[in-house]
Amino acid sequence: MRIFLTVIVLIFSLQSLSQADDIKDFQIEGISIGDSLLDHFSRTEIDNKSKSLYPNKEMKLKTFRSAKFKIFDKIQFHWLSADRKYIIQSISADLLYKNDIKGCLKQRKIINKEIKTLFDNPKEEDWGKRVLDNVDPSLQTFAYQNIYRLEGGNIIISCRDYGKIKEKDRFVDKLSIMIDSKIFEDWINNKAWD
Repeated sequence: MRIFLTVIVLIFSLQSLSQADDIKDFQIEGISIGDSLLDHFSRTEIDNKSKSLYPNKEMKLKTFRSAKFKIFDKIQFHWLSADRKYIIQSISADLLYKNDIKGCLKQRKIINKEIKTLFDNPKEEDWGKRVLDNVDPSLQTFAYQNIYRLEGGNIIISCRDYGKIKEKDRFVDKLSIMIDSKIFEDWINNKAWD
């Protein structure tokens, strides 16, 4: 029943954006690229355990699990470390599908179809099914991904199917929707590992 309700909620939440033109028009849980995190969370909530994971420390990130979220289990945000306004450069929202990759793939298909109706001619790349050897050396973990290149950034829709070894380590299959600004996309592709 939860999956059916989630599908309905996701469809209605995405449909409200009819014919968006820019990445900033796309929202997850009412939050968009370009928003200030301060409009959604307190400075204390943001600063508590926020971190920089990459060698290049220009971006910070924080993952939230919140009762405010109606659809997603957790959402991660990135912003420029020096930005005291905490302007969101990347949003990554996860919906868990414990041992239900088929349900995840079904939802991914619905969201992909919906994105194509929301944006005028989005440039789509279907990365298909690919092994995630950097995540799981046993080669049992796979990602199914689509990327949409839009004005101002991109949207990635992904299902991650963890292998048995990773599942024993408490990793759970999940649907992820990632929205990245051009600033974040440039940073993650060209600077993050410097």
